[in-house]
Amino acid sequence: MTPGQVRVNIFGTDYTLISDNNDNYVREVARYIDDKMREIDKNQAINSATKIAVLAALNIADELFQERQYRKKLVDQLNEEAKKVNQNILELFEE
Repeated sequence: MTPGQVRVNIFGTDYTLISDNNDNYVREVARYIDDKMREIDKNQAINSATKIAVLAALNIADELFQERQYRKKLVDQLNEEAKKVNQNILELFEE
């Protein structure tokens, strides 16, 4: 294997992936996908790796969308708090 490549196994298939010198991160992501696929395989009677991969992708996309919504909610809350603090500071200077 050449530098910058990392070999991983996802759901019984080996893949050689490109890594930006962060092999552990690539392995961690691959392990996460493998775990998701195995979880679906364990809980569902599906005999197609492709269908399992699609369901895993949908589950991971759902997690991503939920995290984005949560992050947006936090940013909105922080912005509101910052506005309140700025308003309080401005009121102090007006006195």
